Amino acid sequence: MRRTALRAMAAAAAANAVSAGVKHLNDRTRPDLSRVPRTRIPYRDYRSSSFPSGHTAAAVGYAAGIAADAPRPLAALVAVLAGAVAVSRVHSGVHYPGDVLGGAAIGLAAGLAARAAVPPRPELAHGAETLPGGVHREPAPDEDALSTGALPGTGVTVVVNPRSADVLPAVVAEGLPGPALDGTPSRIARALPGATIVALSEEDDIAEVMDGAAAASAVLAVAGGDGTVNAGARAALDHDRPLLVIPDGTLDNFARTLGLTSVEAALRAYSDGRLARVDVGEVDGRVFLNTASFGSYPRMVERRDRWAPRIGKWPAFALALWHDLREVDPVAAVVDGHETRVWWAFVGNGRYRTHARVPALRESLVDGRLDVRVLGARSPFPRLRAALDVLLGRYWQGEGYRERTARELELTLPGRPRLLAVDGEVVEGSRTVRFTKRPAALRVFVPASGA
Repeated sequence: MRRTALRAMAAAAAANAVSAGVKHLNDRTRPDLSRVPRTRIPYRDYRSSSFPSGHTAAAVGYAAGIAADAPRPLAALVAVLAGAVAVSRVHSGVHYPGDVLGGAAIGLAAGLAARAAVPPRPELAHGAETLPGGVHREPAPDEDALSTGALPGTGVTVVVNPRSADVLPAVVAEGLPGPALDGTPSRIARALPGATIVALSEEDDIAEVMDGAAAASAVLAVAGGDGTVNAGARAALDHDRPLLVIPDGTLDNFARTLGLTSVEAALRAYSDGRLARVDVGEVDGRVFLNTASFGSYPRMVERRDRWAPRIGKWPAFALALWHDLREVDPVAAVVDGHETRVWWAFVGNGRYRTHARVPALRESLVDGRLDVRVLGARSPFPRLRAALDVLLGRYWQGEGYRERTARELELTLPGRPRLLAVDGEVVEGSRTVRFTKRPAALRVFVPASGA
């Protein structure tokens, strides 16, 4: 619903701005209030043009943005509220019916434009395409379940990242602070009382903890963001264990692509026992589930992570992006034998949808392809030309932007630092880096409806 809310606010803002602009182009007098009962007249005078109704435009734009992918009852409720706003503008005597109709038309157009810019994400309900991977069956409880350990979740080790989840209550993990009755570990403990739950500490080596958890279990579960899930995937691959992804981070791209949109959805997927196989990308000896990037993006991630503890992750991201646009220079690289200067380059584990030039979502996790996108720097005015390449998207055939799919990619980074961002974690790469795919290598739990 965050995406729905973003679209609705964008539509309302655009509708309000357009209606204000139209008001400046004409000077239609407001209706005569002498025959309107005093109890219906608003508390303030409106000096602007009567056409169009800005309130109606914003309300209808908001409702149209909501209606793109919200549940029908919610969309209907918001539409009724928008209609009430439109009726109130005539009822209070500050607009003619034509003003309201004009505002509604502007709001509807703004809603359609916002829908194009922030499209619905229907695949999140069921997940991207995967290959069937069998059915997982855990030990069935019996009368002596407590003594035998045959409880739901037996054989599962859950690794929880403390940076994106609360700690366990003392009744679940002795020696850890608590309680946090409504937190992620508590919900996992209630749903999977037979599971072993491990909370990472600041001093832990995450790779070592994941390796130990995978070795000691039949199923490895990971509660955290994409970086934590990446570490879990490496351990699951090394020990041939199925991976249960529990979304508990900021973006949770991989979990959402699987159709696991909440902690409860992930726990239901485990209960259903539906396993699937997905592709895994590999770069410089490291696996990636979403993306690996080079160029300016890793430096932006470094800034974001440095500032996030002080100002929060999203404000840090926005500030880092602003610094990146102003200060970062393109990186010299050789991509598949071609010398270029790169603003940023993106390699995705599977083909991404595209909106403008920005990779958005994946419909398949088993296509065997890498999604390669490179934004190069060209003189003169390299920043301006790069901005046109990105912002104008399909309408601008910029020579600096290239995208294709491939089974492998070779990259040479002659200068230092040779930074790579692998699923959001910044690492130092080799001088020559090779991107490849491991088709259908990882077993994961998916919602039953996604099969």
